[in-house]
Amino acid sequence: MNRKRWIAAALVAALCLALTGCNLIGVDPLMQIAEDRAAVDDIRETVLAEYDGGTVTVADILYDFNLQWSYYYQIYSMYGMELDDATVVSLRDSCVDLAVQRVAQAAEAERRGVALSDEEVAELEQSAQESYDAYYESALAQMTDADEDVRAARAEYELYAGGQDLASLLAYDRAEALSSKLREQVDAEVAEPSEESIEQAYNEHVESDEASYADDPGSFESAMTGDTLVTWMPEGYRTVKHILVIPDDSVLTPYTQAKSELDSLQSELDSLNEQLLAATDDDPAEGEDAADPEALQAQIDAQEAAIAAAQEELAPLAEACFADVQDTLDEIQARLDAGEDFQTLIDEYGEDPGMQNEPTASRGYYVSADSTAWDTTFRDAAMLLSNVGDVSEPTLGMSGIHIIRYESDVTPGPVPLDDVRDQLYDEALTTAREENYADLVSEWVAALDPVYHYDNWEPFA
Repeated sequence: MNRKRWIAAALVAALCLALTGCNLIGVDPLMQIAEDRAAVDDIRETVLAEYDGGTVTVADILYDFNLQWSYYYQIYSMYGMELDDATVVSLRDSCVDLAVQRVAQAAEAERRGVALSDEEVAELEQSAQESYDAYYESALAQMTDADEDVRAARAEYELYAGGQDLASLLAYDRAEALSSKLREQVDAEVAEPSEESIEQAYNEHVESDEASYADDPGSFESAMTGDTLVTWMPEGYRTVKHILVIPDDSVLTPYTQAKSELDSLQSELDSLNEQLLAATDDDPAEGEDAADPEALQAQIDAQEAAIAAAQEELAPLAEACFADVQDTLDEIQARLDAGEDFQTLIDEYGEDPGMQNEPTASRGYYVSADSTAWDTTFRDAAMLLSNVGDVSEPTLGMSGIHIIRYESDVTPGPVPLDDVRDQLYDEALTTAREENYADLVSEWVAALDPVYHYDNWEPFA
């Protein structure tokens, strides 16, 4: 986790960890801070795990815990939720487990002769100092005491109470760096996947992907916008790219709002037509209450009138969207007519991040008549194109105006093994390394014969 990203939230945790306030009337602030620091010292010495040859204390996990707490605090806050006690306790326990694992990894590194070089240690010390300085400046800015010495002492105390003192930062970074160096050596010992294992993984992937994607176009389309390894393609897909030109919000928003209302009216009409069909069915479903066909038809007539009115209101809003970007559309069309490369025009005019970021920038979007991941206007316009290389007329959708190019047909069924061999190789090797390392860490930890005392410390109690 990037610790600088969480400086502000980490200070919140540090403040929560402060045991007593320092604003008591008549109490020397520096003396009070010293007393609070002594109390924190007692907590930092609390033993959370014992193992052959040593202990893990609160001091050993405080920085890591603070980072984790800060991260979850922000995530929960984004959704208007409070960080519950059960999650905090789980974070504490996880940090204790990780601290014991670091001890086991350090012991294994020593056994193997894996160590940090003087240059690596110097870099870590410089990085830790820079991080501490950033933490300190941020903490100091939050202090309100009039006396400069008190502000400085209080800032130092808050960092210490949250495990963000320089010694803790450096110890954490050194442990992480040593673990990474050990991991590199251990990973190098794992045998490369055999051709047989790759073929087995391929067959398993194909079977799994077919089961996952055959009847779930949304899941397939989502997978094809990311780094997911997909080895089976459903029927009816093509790839397309598009140039998205976005009108100003002042004209696009009224259109999208009116279009949403029209779509809702159409959905209600579809439902009414289904009800009418059921009401006039000569063989109704058992137990189904018969609806009045005449009443339903009256509702349908009213709904169709409402849709017609909504369509009439939508037309000038659509025209305003086109008018807002007509000059740009004309430029694009002129360059298309002149034979310019479509990708060049995407790069120059396109406003869809998906056409700028991989993997969709290269592969395009996977679209079918049954697609659920795309705006229906975009989907339908993409599927109307007849031949690979065809380019659509400018089409207004909920995101803006699309100019769509039919890039390729997608062959349904299993993706050829040779097309995904490298991905399968990487996936198999990564999995083998993960499983091997996890098993070894478990063995190293077990050799320490640890005994855990998680409940000796209750965070924020």
